[in-house]
Amino acid sequence: MRLKSEEFTKGQYYHLFNHSITEQFLFRDKEDYLACLALIKRFYNQNDYSILAYCLMPNHYHFLIYQKTDFPIYTYFNKIWNNYSRYYKKKYNRHGTLFAGKLQHIGIKNSVHLVYLCAYIHLNPVHANLVKTPEQWQWSNYPEWIGIRDNRLIDRQIVETLFKSPSEYKNCISNFLPSKLDKSFRLDFE
Repeated sequence: MRLKSEEFTKGQYYHLFNHSITEQFLFRDKEDYLACLALIKRFYNQNDYSILAYCLMPNHYHFLIYQKTDFPIYTYFNKIWNNYSRYYKKKYNRHGTLFAGKLQHIGIKNSVHLVYLCAYIHLNPVHANLVKTPEQWQWSNYPEWIGIRDNRLIDRQIVETLFKSPSEYKNCISNFLPSKLDKSFRLDFE
């Protein structure tokens, strides 16, 4: 269920996601992933929002965001994906829409939902059989969560309120087999 603009409020967590049209690749090569990450960094205003978890998949993406101000964070993500669409269309000489629909956004209900969603996002490439373990997928911030990569696309302060240490999160996520994740927390297939 997509939220209305007035439903975006300060101090709330949101799951933002979208799929490509007809399940085409959004990212065809490493250069595409890097171009997208450069745009995310360019539009990442840490005064307005925090990124907790993200994962770029070949045909879709997920972000778990915390909104810090009254400025609705979906506007930043619309800029990111509009710019990425222009990049993609120019690079691949493509016309028409790239995404199956508008940016999707769902409010996070509680801390249990928040933890499940982190696990779901980080386990997405494992569930899709792209890698065997989430740390092997370089297009998410799971490596930052467990302390094997430094990056600014994570709010370490919020992460540490959820899990005391990287090893605690790693142990937690190992218990979340993708097939056993509660479908009510997945939300991107509703």
